Order: sequence, then structure tokens, then C-alpha cells
Amino acid sequence: MPRKLHRIKEVLLEKGKSGYWLAKESEISYNSINGYINGKIEPSLTNLFRIAETLKVNVKELINS
Repeated sequence: MPRKLHRIKEVLLEKGKSGYWLAKESEISYNSINGYINGKIEPSLTNLFRIAETLKVNVKELINS
């Protein structure tokens, strides 16, 4: 299985937030958020920045290095 390029699921767990909450607050569809969390799809840069803003983290915290 390919390595995920992001840490969205991990940061959500650290913040105690759900995918549903993130979808609602970021105005990104729940299906997209769910796909990111489950590693089925990767977010666009635009969505990655929206997620970082919603979670109040630097976008670098969402990227696996």
C-alpha cells in the first residue's frame, strides 16, 4: 500500500475532532474528508490548506516528511 502523504487522521485524533466536524467546519464534503482519513484519496493543496486553517495548525504539521 502506498504511503500516505498527509497526517490528517493523526492530527484529528490529537485534537479530539471527528471527520464529520472537519467536513462541516472546513466546508469540504464529508466524502472527501472520509477519503483522506482512510487513505483512499489525497487532498488537493487548496483543501490541505483549508484543513490546516480549520484545525489551527501549520500546514507543515499535516505533511508526512
